Amino acid sequence: MPLRQIFHLTAWIFCLLCVFPGGGALAAESIEIVSPDKPHFAGQPLVFHIRTEQIVSPQRAAVYYRPRGISVFRKLLLEQKTPVDFRAVLEGRKVMPPGIEYYLVVEDQKGDVFTLPGQNPQQNPYFIDIDLDRTPPRITEIVPEKGAELEQTRPLIRIAFEDAQTRVDTGRIRLELDGRDVTRLSEITEDAVTYQPESGLAQGRHTITIQMADVSGNRMKPDQRVFYVSEPGYIDYARAAVEWHGETRRKILESDDNPEPAWKIQSRAGLDSRVESGKFQASAAADAWYTEEEGPGPQGDNFDLARFLARAEYGEQLAAVGDITVEGTGLISRSIARRGGRVEMNAAGVRTEGFALRSNTVTGFEHGLGIGDSDQQLVGGSVEKEFIRDKGLKLRAGYITGKNQDPDDYNAGSLEAGTEGSMISLALESRILAEKLAVAAEYCDTRFDSDVSDPYGQESDHAWSAKISGKGGSYDWQAGYTYLGPDFQNIANPTGANNREEYSASGGLRALSSAFRVSLFHNRDNADEDPLMPVIENAGGTLAWNLTRSGWPAAYVNYTINDQQSDQEPAGYDPIENQTQTVGCGFSVFGDRWSLSPGYTFTAFNDEAAAADNDSRTHTATLSGNLNPLDNLSINPSLSYTRFDTDAADQVTETYQATLGGASGFFDNQLSINATLSVLDNQTDDDSLHNTTFSGILQINWHIGRFITENSRQTFSVRGRYGRTEDHVTDNVTRDYSAYAILSFDLPVQLY
Repeated sequence: MPLRQIFHLTAWIFCLLCVFPGGGALAAESIEIVSPDKPHFAGQPLVFHIRTEQIVSPQRAAVYYRPRGISVFRKLLLEQKTPVDFRAVLEGRKVMPPGIEYYLVVEDQKGDVFTLPGQNPQQNPYFIDIDLDRTPPRITEIVPEKGAELEQTRPLIRIAFEDAQTRVDTGRIRLELDGRDVTRLSEITEDAVTYQPESGLAQGRHTITIQMADVSGNRMKPDQRVFYVSEPGYIDYARAAVEWHGETRRKILESDDNPEPAWKIQSRAGLDSRVESGKFQASAAADAWYTEEEGPGPQGDNFDLARFLARAEYGEQLAAVGDITVEGTGLISRSIARRGGRVEMNAAGVRTEGFALRSNTVTGFEHGLGIGDSDQQLVGGSVEKEFIRDKGLKLRAGYITGKNQDPDDYNAGSLEAGTEGSMISLALESRILAEKLAVAAEYCDTRFDSDVSDPYGQESDHAWSAKISGKGGSYDWQAGYTYLGPDFQNIANPTGANNREEYSASGGLRALSSAFRVSLFHNRDNADEDPLMPVIENAGGTLAWNLTRSGWPAAYVNYTINDQQSDQEPAGYDPIENQTQTVGCGFSVFGDRWSLSPGYTFTAFNDEAAAADNDSRTHTATLSGNLNPLDNLSINPSLSYTRFDTDAADQVTETYQATLGGASGFFDNQLSINATLSVLDNQTDDDSLHNTTFSGILQINWHIGRFITENSRQTFSVRGRYGRTEDHVTDNVTRDYSAYAILSFDLPVQLY
């Protein structure tokens, strides 16, 4: 084992052993720099990629860079690719020897700003060496394969390539088909060139020739492949692939009465297929899963269908069956996801849609397409027209009718009685001054029977809403109103609110290094004053301020208030009058290889109406951090303290929690270790409750490699878990532990 790897492993183990018993879990806020990687070469685009898995709602990020020897840093914004991934690419022409100096700035939605390095980033930036490239690019895949015989007259031609040190210069790629240059008709990316003939190829022999060079001028020898079209066909493009994931685990150690299964096998297979011919396109996708396990606990095997979807399109017309999603409205439901079928037609600027869905959510093979039972069905459609494209007015009308006679597994909740009903909706949207002023309104009329077994039949009612909003470079605002009638219920979402008024307003302002936001709301339940129910009003708001200045600790302060009270209470109803206030604050500081983020929250609940004194106060303090002593070692500690003081029980409850997480990789990440330790202590001041729970998880992963196919991945893991709970009142101690050996794999299979 190399000395460097031994040193890394020893340091990782030492850090875990030095943790006090309350260590464990990931820090609340940390940033992982995924790239740039070393080594790097001149002319190769420099990818800046960071992951912010432990930051709550990261909002924006930027990198400041300069070639070594230049005094001024330039700013490059990072694009948010996923909720936790930010990426940006520095053009290859700007990447030059001897290297690039850079630092990073990240901001979350609270306004917290983090810089990496944390102290004086402009004076102590990161540095990456830039070398020269002397290796030409190479071809990794050509489709069709050499000597392939095809029935398709317009086959998709795809050449994948790579350059070991820099990148391929896409401006120096030349693709020929039968001696004809088709480069300008091709789609070229950084790792592939794709071309599909404009018309059908003749039967017989055809030749592909590809030439290319990298950005450093290293030219690849021309590569030539031959394929054959056997006879004229009707398919322009066809593809089908299966992604198969499997895992098997076997328990190798356990405590008495451990509830986890002795062994378990689980597997998932996903199908993705597509075929094209002219304007016609068809696709099919499905996911099936299989599990089998043996006691203790649930036993036996299970094979079922998780989802499936088949689509057919011709131009702008579409038909789909399977697990589909139908666009809804704000008053009905933003989206209706069920099993069924839908048809969409577009002509003369008018979009029409019709659908038939199962009224309750189902999975598996049992219900087929889901629309065979007329007592469990939603049928409807919509018409939409944009009168002034991209600016003015869009109108939409929709209608739904249906039954839900057996709603036990309805996705919105469990209902005892069968329901049926219908609705019609009219909606309007207009962007009068683009984003600076926009309006939206909707009216919905419903008929609904909440219990088809009683003799009362359907009740009719209506709802409507209106919203106005706008935004500019440094501000945004919106205000809205919604009214829901007392008998307003719809078959698509029968458990939704009714007999209610809602007012809302919010706005935000960004100035200098600060951001301010205020939001207000007022809701009135039993708005039509049913004498059998009390009128309940909720009103409140939030005020937030964030400081985000480069080189400073990021700070935030927020305040929330919610006031609830009732009126016109009928006999038997206790009046309601209470108020909840919450204040929160915190800041974050960063160093080159560390971060620290303390925070504090106070919540006060005041109940003025209850016969008993239900007032309470809650204090919560947190401290989280991140430490990277080595490039491949991350340690993430966190501490929290909560004090809950309630007047009703005249009792104080204190909760202490400490957590520590660690992760490291060795031998180019072929071996990785993840560990989590945690301790939780919960105690009341009258000693009626006092318990302490300790838990730990350790997992060692060996990434075996790609033994099955070039694209497959296999991992062998050993995972152990230990838990200990001590009840200090009864002196009872319980322990639970288990260990598993786990083998997992991912296997993509290209069918055609």
